[in-house]
Amino acid sequence: MNFTELNTKEFDSTFSLLEESKLDSSDLKQPNVRLFSLNDNDKLVGVGGLEIMGSVALLRSVAVKPDVRGKGIGKELVAQIEQVAKHSGIKALYLLTKTAANFFQTIGHQRIERNNFAESLKRTAQFTGLCPVSAVCMIKEI
Repeated sequence: MNFTELNTKEFDSTFSLLEESKLDSSDLKQPNVRLFSLNDNDKLVGVGGLEIMGSVALLRSVAVKPDVRGKGIGKELVAQIEQVAKHSGIKALYLLTKTAANFFQTIGHQRIERNNFAESLKRTAQFTGLCPVSAVCMIKEI
């Protein structure tokens, strides 16, 4: 597996996987977003990102190709992103999910109330509108 940080010009190559996973990519091309890909033999198998606000970040757009789900690729992808975050000085990762709360719980994320989300992340497009208020809010300190 090859884990790579993408530059903003390469983001479009991952958008079809995000669309296939029903994840909104409309706000990803901004300076505080870092997007990563996981490739197996030059084939994109996973994508995920960080929207960084100081010492906290929103874990964004984590998706794995449907034909390789259940093989640990999501866990590996998130672990790699967590290492990047940790080495970048991030103290806690937050996320919003409509469908993957159980997956994230198995890798150490804890459910929190929406009002306990980091104040700086409450101003993101993801929090204010792209993800519905019914989404599960989670945190993992790293």
